[in-house]
Amino acid sequence: MKQSAKRFSFLLLAIVLSFFYGPCGLFTPRGNGQTVEDCQMCHGDEGLTKVDSTGKEISLFVDESVFENSIHNSLGCTGCHSGVKAEPHETLPEPVKCGACHTEAQKLYQKGIHGQKRLEGVANAPTCGGCHGSHNIRTVDDPEALVYRGNQPQMCARCHEDIRLVTKYPIPAPTPYQAYQQSVHGKALKEDNLGVAVCSDCHGAHDLRPASDPNSTVFRTNVPSTCGACHPIVEEEYSQDAHGKALKDGAKDAPVCTDCHSAHAIKSSSDETSSTFPANLSKITCTYCHSTEVISGKYNYVTTRITPYPDMYHSAGSMAGDTTAASCVSCHTSHNIRPPDDPLSSVNKTNLPQTCGRCHPGAGPNFAKGSVHIAPTSKKDIGVWWVRRIYILLIIVTIGGMAAHNGVIMIRYFRERYREAKEGRVVRWTNTEVMWHLLLFLSFVTLIITGFAYKYPGTWWSSWLTSSPSAFVARGVAHRVAGVLLIGLFCFSIFRGIFTQRGREQLKAKLPVPSDIKNLISNLLFSLGLSSRRPQFDRYDYSEKAEYWALIWGGFVMTITGIPLWFETFFLKFIPKWLLDVAMAIHLYEAWLATLAILVWHFFYMFLHPENYPINFTAITGTMTEEAYMERHPLDYDRMIARGELIKEESQERLERTEGSKKTD
Repeated sequence: MKQSAKRFSFLLLAIVLSFFYGPCGLFTPRGNGQTVEDCQMCHGDEGLTKVDSTGKEISLFVDESVFENSIHNSLGCTGCHSGVKAEPHETLPEPVKCGACHTEAQKLYQKGIHGQKRLEGVANAPTCGGCHGSHNIRTVDDPEALVYRGNQPQMCARCHEDIRLVTKYPIPAPTPYQAYQQSVHGKALKEDNLGVAVCSDCHGAHDLRPASDPNSTVFRTNVPSTCGACHPIVEEEYSQDAHGKALKDGAKDAPVCTDCHSAHAIKSSSDETSSTFPANLSKITCTYCHSTEVISGKYNYVTTRITPYPDMYHSAGSMAGDTTAASCVSCHTSHNIRPPDDPLSSVNKTNLPQTCGRCHPGAGPNFAKGSVHIAPTSKKDIGVWWVRRIYILLIIVTIGGMAAHNGVIMIRYFRERYREAKEGRVVRWTNTEVMWHLLLFLSFVTLIITGFAYKYPGTWWSSWLTSSPSAFVARGVAHRVAGVLLIGLFCFSIFRGIFTQRGREQLKAKLPVPSDIKNLISNLLFSLGLSSRRPQFDRYDYSEKAEYWALIWGGFVMTITGIPLWFETFFLKFIPKWLLDVAMAIHLYEAWLATLAILVWHFFYMFLHPENYPINFTAITGTMTEEAYMERHPLDYDRMIARGELIKEESQERLERTEGSKKTD
């Protein structure tokens, strides 16, 4: 018994001595009686520096005025920098061990991502001093403290907004501070509202963990409780919500707060850029999950692919940004979303009149008679289902019959125009030139479709070329084959224009001459009714010449930019990447220019021009009637008569017979 009492006395004495003289005791001697003044004899010199192991020069200057305002001022220098035996000292003090006094904080830090990375040897990982400072440590309620609530976002941003660190380490949020500044929390903090959430409220102070850690405050299943610390009513509603219950039941895909509101860039629902703005709810936020077939198939809920909200009565205004029009949350609520069979659900049939009555005063039971989201393909909405089937059949029969009727008439008209062109005696193009034009058309169309599919892979018309790796490879092969064909056609055209008589004649006829400008003005005046004289065109008019030389120029540009893009690895040995980027831009915009020119200019003369409608058959037959050629190219027609290629008397008789047959018809 006495032995036990003696042991207890020694233990009590040890505790008391430790309290007063321990590492953080009230009367612990600081070094060998060294005072702050002693240390400042050297460290008060602003020029005092040392070189670390990496060769970097580090300042050893300590501003005494800053240290005087530190919460650790009473500890002196040696309270933290232990191991100094004398001054001046040649041996470096032992590393500062904050955990000697802040044991709990040290334990939490070591469990957190920063402490773990520090143990792994990541030199950039934050230490105690990285967040709290070194000689300027202040209490958390001091506005001058680095960890003061109003200063926390900026303090954390020193690392999390540093592009070098974000790039070097797998930090998931690259610019959280910028996003936070635009959020409702960041804007409120700027107005000195210290009650809003700052970094430590969501991520913790010392025990910061990655979002993938189940013990993290921002782990998916923990997000509702983290947000609920400030929004307890919302958390309570969410816990009874269909999403909240699904999360509790282990559905990892169930949305949590950050899925709808985002993590750092949380904005007011009245902000048009907010994910919870009414129009964005219907277009983006809610449909992100409710249009994903993989998720809908997994959890068996209704998707917008089956019952598209945009087809509903309320959608037009909401999609246009009308905040008074009903959006998803107007009917389903924000955080208390329940299935329709739940008696407490806002879209339960018994509750629908009340829900609809928020916008439609006096809404009665008839508002609940029928589906909320119409599914035209489902027999569940039997009325709409029958109307859809009847009208689809009616549309097919009616419009199909009209199209067939008009098609029969057009076939006869096409045959007559084709026969006239085929029997024409004026050879406009040879068979070789007709084939050249056909191959040019095929290569151009292939290049446009496959090229724009590469640039715009997400569009409805290009998905069949980019939806799978094999389709994408096939697209690339087709684009290159068409490119080689186009280059071959241009080389053939140049060779023929130089080394054959027919080619030289054609090339000479396509050269611009001063009279082209005169004919352009004359044609416009004639078309406007300001002149009664038709322009006198030669073998090729100004529009055909412009097309030909634009084609030559475009082909040249597409070739010299396309080949480096095809063999980029080879060409990057000789040219800088920025030059290749310029080639890519020229290739793209030249493609747009060529496509629009073909649609607006070439297709007009091929299909829409009154003299050629519905199609210029010369591109197919290579011939024209004498009547048409004499009217459209009178100068070359007279030249053909003079050369004896056409006999004037026979031509005149033939033209008179043609006119007579037309009058008889």
